[in-house]
Amino acid sequence: MGKKYRVLSLDGGGSWALIEAGALIDMFGEGTAGWDVLRAFDLVAANSGGSIVLGCLIENLALGQIFDFFMDETKRRSVFSKTSSLADRVLEGVTGMGPKYSAEKKLPALESVLPIRGNMVLGDAVRGIPGQRGAGENLRVLIVGFDYDRCRATFFRSAATNGPAYGTGAAADLTLAEAIHASTNAPVNYFDGPATYPDDPGRYWDGAIAGCNNPVLAGVAEAVTTTRDFLEIVALSLGTATVALPWPEPGEEGSPYVRQRSDPGLKNDLVKLAGAILDDPPDMASFLAHVMTGSGSGLPAGSVADSQIVRMNPMISPVQDANKQWIAPGGLTLAQFQALAALGMDAIDQPDVETIANYADLWLKDQAPNQPVRMDGDTLTCEIGQSTFSAAKAAWDAIEG
Repeated sequence: MGKKYRVLSLDGGGSWALIEAGALIDMFGEGTAGWDVLRAFDLVAANSGGSIVLGCLIENLALGQIFDFFMDETKRRSVFSKTSSLADRVLEGVTGMGPKYSAEKKLPALESVLPIRGNMVLGDAVRGIPGQRGAGENLRVLIVGFDYDRCRATFFRSAATNGPAYGTGAAADLTLAEAIHASTNAPVNYFDGPATYPDDPGRYWDGAIAGCNNPVLAGVAEAVTTTRDFLEIVALSLGTATVALPWPEPGEEGSPYVRQRSDPGLKNDLVKLAGAILDDPPDMASFLAHVMTGSGSGLPAGSVADSQIVRMNPMISPVQDANKQWIAPGGLTLAQFQALAALGMDAIDQPDVETIANYADLWLKDQAPNQPVRMDGDTLTCEIGQSTFSAAKAAWDAIEG
């Protein structure tokens, strides 16, 4: 079996991206420098909060420093800085909807976090970071955004890609910090306008609007244009948690641990629509990437992995006890479970972020479930992939060689 082309995919999710830093710490060690992590891959695809993790890796921060950035309330609030618009504040206070944060203040905050590489054009920012194959090739990165004016996805690439079967994808002319600014700019309930720049006419929203909050499919597609060989590609997809509740069996309709039907209406539908762009519902991108890379047919016989895609993502989901009753995982109370499930992507208050970090720790210890590549959406039964973090880690060790 030839050397695999390794893709790292980093989901969006605001402060929840601390989960990705925690997973990398478990795999590589807290003191490992960003470049040493990146050298284990050939291409990294990232969206939103995941693009901040990528930027910190490119800045060569140690994994412990990246985790600490998300745990530092002052640093979080520099990125999620309150909007100065009184109208927006009144709207959000009265209706619970509307923008809360300033897009204008976010770019300077990101540049402050990334003082060395943040102001470099994306291709220059990764120069000198070799991919794991070596041979003089720099790591390739792909940050996903949404072009506000053209109403379509935008791929901010560190290097151009082209081919007779794939057309041409140009390298980005934005800086690393500017690309992250675009990718982190969730609209409607979060930031008060599209991401803009002093010297560029573009205006952008978060890549989740393009359906790429989980960017693994975009990353695998980009890898295909580079390698031309589907079976060479393996991908590690890191998520930022997803709420997954089982569909109620007869008699379970009133249980707080099962999916509840909501009444149609403008407010409920807007809330559902805003949430849908951030979810991986529940495994579409991962499953399509699984199919694209051969549905596991490129794995050696007897491998502990069943796919060339490994998904590591905590599910905020109940588990069944010995009596087949749904209960909260990891010893959480019902109130703790419900509070965790209700936390927004933009959780920035210190107690809320500590709640996220504590749940991530349960997941890393296999006390909270892992989202597989594909599962039964009604019963949450794993069909492809792994239902625990340790099993997913073992699968990645097996397929990445």
